[in-house]
Amino acid sequence: MPIRMTGLNSGLDTESIIAALMSAQRTKQTKVENKRTKLEWKKEQWASLNTKIYNFYTNSLSKMRMASTYMTKAATSSNNSKVTAKATTAAATGSYSVKVKQVASAQKVTSGKLKGAALRDEKGELVKDSNGNKIYGDVTSKTKLVDLKDAAFGNGTQITVAAGDKTVLLEVDDNTTVGDFVGKLNNAGLTASFDEKQQRFFISSSKSGKDNQFTITSASMTTEQQNVTKALKDLIGYDSLSAANKNTADNIMAGLQAGKSVDDVIEKLTTLANDYSDKKAKEKATALYTAEAKASVLNKFDDEVRKSLKKDAGYTVTDEDKIKYLKDKGFKLDKSGGKTDAQALAEAKDKYADKEAEKLVKKDDYKAKIENAVSNGLTGTDVYAVRKSLGSSGVTLGPDTDYTFASHMDRVLDVNPKIDDAAKKYYNTMKDFQSDDGSGAALTALGLGRVTGDEVHENTSGTGMAVIEAADTEIEYNGVTLTSDTTNITIAGLELNVLSTTGDETVNISVTNDTSGVYDTIKEFVSEYNALLKEMNTLYNAGSAKDYDVLSDEEKDAMSDSEVEKWEGKIKDSLLRRDSTLGAIVSSFKNSMMNVYTRGDGKKYALSSIGISTSKDYKEGGLLHILGDEDDSEYADKTNLLKKMLDEDPDAVIGVFTSLTDTLYADLQKKMSANSMSSALTFYNDKEMASQLSDYKDEISKWQSRLDEMEDKYYKQFSAMETALANIQSQQNSLASMLGGGN
Repeated sequence: MPIRMTGLNSGLDTESIIAALMSAQRTKQTKVENKRTKLEWKKEQWASLNTKIYNFYTNSLSKMRMASTYMTKAATSSNNSKVTAKATTAAATGSYSVKVKQVASAQKVTSGKLKGAALRDEKGELVKDSNGNKIYGDVTSKTKLVDLKDAAFGNGTQITVAAGDKTVLLEVDDNTTVGDFVGKLNNAGLTASFDEKQQRFFISSSKSGKDNQFTITSASMTTEQQNVTKALKDLIGYDSLSAANKNTADNIMAGLQAGKSVDDVIEKLTTLANDYSDKKAKEKATALYTAEAKASVLNKFDDEVRKSLKKDAGYTVTDEDKIKYLKDKGFKLDKSGGKTDAQALAEAKDKYADKEAEKLVKKDDYKAKIENAVSNGLTGTDVYAVRKSLGSSGVTLGPDTDYTFASHMDRVLDVNPKIDDAAKKYYNTMKDFQSDDGSGAALTALGLGRVTGDEVHENTSGTGMAVIEAADTEIEYNGVTLTSDTTNITIAGLELNVLSTTGDETVNISVTNDTSGVYDTIKEFVSEYNALLKEMNTLYNAGSAKDYDVLSDEEKDAMSDSEVEKWEGKIKDSLLRRDSTLGAIVSSFKNSMMNVYTRGDGKKYALSSIGISTSKDYKEGGLLHILGDEDDSEYADKTNLLKKMLDEDPDAVIGVFTSLTDTLYADLQKKMSANSMSSALTFYNDKEMASQLSDYKDEISKWQSRLDEMEDKYYKQFSAMETALANIQSQQNSLASMLGGGN
């Protein structure tokens, strides 16, 4: 806004005069703004109501159109402590007899208490007493299996865990821990843990039933078997695989041991091998370009320090400058261990460069370099180019072989035949390998014997382990034996939950039509219908707010927040008063519920025929009441005809409700179809309102331009007046001067 100096000659308060003149003109713009505000409020109110109507349409109303809604069944058991029952609509009414012979259970294994583990010092050396004997302590998850007391894990001992369609293999070496063993159990889909306080393993299948029993066995591989296993694992990068891919590899190798054809698994093995090849290539490329990035950081280090100090290129950076810069970046000097200042500075600078280089290689240009290298390979020439770029940074590279590798295609051509050969050798060598040597000797130190399904096999020394067998639920249903791997059995729409065996007792299950459930469904619908209709009636019949207009900012400042809210609330409450669209929806609700349903035998029924009526008080606007319902204070003393009809003639009730609600559903569906005025699934003219709001916006903008021009015109007119007055004043002064000079 320009600064204007006004009234200097006339002495008039020009600003106030123009403001008063403009105030009258702005009234027209304000009226348009008020219309826009009211329309925005109206659109918001309609959007909220639209959501409620649509939710009613898709949920309650839609459900009540379906005959299946009224076909609910109830199931009762003569002994809920043994068998509970639930009936779906598919269950036939009648009585059923049930005897429970067995309840499904999950297989559980509790190991014997472990006898301890040889202790090791901080260097990993065995701790021994004065006589050179091992000293034993409690077992932890970090304990190595070879250190367990009475351990019989020789080179190539393989523990096989099989559960369902999963088989995982644990090849025990000098570094395999108790935690590794538990991890393999869990990878097989079991629930396993080692309790350090109890010094026992607790193992359970995750699901009940015989089909979900598991086995834990062990056997020793020959040197040749170990070699072919190592060769295959090395090619697929077994040790670096994710847990999921390790499980995949274990399953494949277990399958090959069981005689599964190489052709069936070669594709998966090849994929794992090529992925590992790409991973190694990416690691090499990343190492090379990280060195390049670090050198770049170090070579530019002094320039970055100068930039931070806002110094030009001629400034010589001091050690103090470098220390301050590094400190600001979070790298303080560590002078512990007798380091000199220079050594501590060099170390901090190196850490800073490592961190910055790590950031750089994650940026697009370096990511592109690495991806290109993984695809096309890295040669000695590429490494040499990076060596040259290192300059005097002090960053060094290892031998070329640490970084060079062939292109992806050449690696594939190299890896694929190797995998094919290794897989065949593994198959030929391991297909007759027995994963269970029959003794379970290697498992003794784990407090376990051989675990083969529901059998407990203890070796000669005994383990003290306990096994709960996997079992299926077995019942006799109306004289027929049925089984399930869970405690739930569904039979022709009847859901039985088995809790315990019944012995000689017969549990009787009774299935009946659930009239109380249907009654509650109807009551819930009536409640939702009434709530929505009541809100629409209130909005449609709202009082007038013609004496209320949208408040200006000045008017709001003169009122309290509660007064403003009350004022605006009065306007908002009246926005849908006598709204034709809302009136049509209200009429549709009422008229649909007043329809008559004609049965196939010609008899006619209405809501009143089944005990549902509107109030005699017209002010309620057509709300429904279930006569005789205990929650309806007005009609609770009446006879509950609806309950009686549900017991005696449920088809009449179903016919009335499905017919009436279907009529309302179809009408609402038609009302919310898309057209030029409204969008699909919308009951009000949202498109029209959006267009009107846009028009108001344009009109307000045009008014603002007009008012700005008008204001400028007023200022120019007053300015011209001031100029004229100034000229007159100047002429008077000149005349006075001349007259004075004549004296």
